Amino acid sequence: MFEITTADVDMLKNSIGIVAEIIDEGIFRISKSGLKFVAADRALVAVVDLSIATAAFEKFEVTEDTSVGVNMNNFVSVLRRASAGDKLTLKKEDGKNRLKVIIAGASTRRFEVPIIDMVESELPPTDKLEFSSSVELKSDVLAEGIADAEIISDIVIFEASSEGFKIRSEGDSSITELELEKGNPSLVKLELTNNTKSGYPLDYLKKMVKATKLADTAGIKFSSDFPMKMEFGSGDKFKMSFVLAPHMIE
Repeated sequence: MFEITTADVDMLKNSIGIVAEIIDEGIFRISKSGLKFVAADRALVAVVDLSIATAAFEKFEVTEDTSVGVNMNNFVSVLRRASAGDKLTLKKEDGKNRLKVIIAGASTRRFEVPIIDMVESELPPTDKLEFSSSVELKSDVLAEGIADAEIISDIVIFEASSEGFKIRSEGDSSITELELEKGNPSLVKLELTNNTKSGYPLDYLKKMVKATKLADTAGIKFSSDFPMKMEFGSGDKFKMSFVLAPHMIE
């Protein structure tokens, strides 16, 4: 049994909404340390890891660790009925096979979402990945780079060197490039063991960078022709990361 309430409606519905764009069904784990969701998409191209700590909630009552499987689209459709200024409560009672969602504002509205009996799929060993480059940049700059790439190609290329970081996209006759030279205030951190260049699918990146509206900066860790990890966070309340398989480039 658990009952958790937050007034930070946008953080909850937007973060889970981003997850739902990549994962269609998944298991939320609620424990005394917070809310956790980790899953891979059906194509095993991306892994999503979302953690929301108890500090993000004004009420967090959990009698025991609980796993709740839901259809993500159904769940998000309900969460999106909440607006800024509302309080949003998630509640599961012992012996009940439904997740209650209560939205309290000018009125009190109640929804119930069926809990799905799911077997958790085995995840790729993403925690064992090692990267040759680590970049932190302003979130709005990352979003701009991905939006620029969309008009050129369906593959986005990340490049890191001692001189800085680039986001590139190359079409049959067109090229776009966003460059952050070392020392640029929008490039918060640049660490690397060697020059790195790797391509990733735009359709996934477009969904992932929606998390830029939840955090001021974004972290990118990658190696050449290797999976990439993109990370977002907001203090001690919220962390979201994605691991994305590479798209081979020439």
